[in-house]
Amino acid sequence: MDSYNKILNNKFYLETVDKIEKKHFITNGKWDWDHGLGHYKRVANYAENILKQLNADSRTIELAKIAALLHDIGLSESNINKTEHALLSANIFRNYLDGIDVNKNEQEILEQAIRDHSNGNDIKTLVGLSLVLADKLDVTYHRTINSSIQDKLNTEIQKIKKVDINISSKDLALNYTTENKFDLNILKDWRKAILIPYKISSYLNISFIFSINNEIKDISSFK
Repeated sequence: MDSYNKILNNKFYLETVDKIEKKHFITNGKWDWDHGLGHYKRVANYAENILKQLNADSRTIELAKIAALLHDIGLSESNINKTEHALLSANIFRNYLDGIDVNKNEQEILEQAIRDHSNGNDIKTLVGLSLVLADKLDVTYHRTINSSIQDKLNTEIQKIKKVDINISSKDLALNYTTENKFDLNILKDWRKAILIPYKISSYLNISFIFSINNEIKDISSFK
């Protein structure tokens, strides 16, 4: 059984995730999103897809998927300020590596990636790059469909059914497949969905293309 599935079958991990899933982080509408196991698995899948396109080796992909499962684990802490969850997650993620073959250097890679996953201000490895990008690609209906706040942002995001990313030597292309007409401007309330992929494209020294239903959109107002 690989490390990713070992964590998924770890009783302590699953109990912690269940605790997170029962919480509501209501700072404003967007914080009351899914931060549970469904989110972690989707982020892991996005990270794997990203790294395969960047020709990463299998161990890098495995570490990124581990990071995806643990990147929000700090949300289990009591009385947490959600803006600090990345740091808390980086401080406690090792508690969930029991029986996982991860050496000291790899633990440092995971710690850095998890600590930086919210904003991507200090990308140092492909694990970190893939985690921060994958986290922001999970902006589909899954995130808000069960939110206790159904404001304009949340209901609009429920129109997003699929997010595709394609990375080449020339550009990073992001496409939202949506149901009905989607108001792109609503994402100005969660700019990271656009700005993080743009930041990653700059980091990779390639162009950024954003489209909705394969129609390229002007994102200059987001920068």
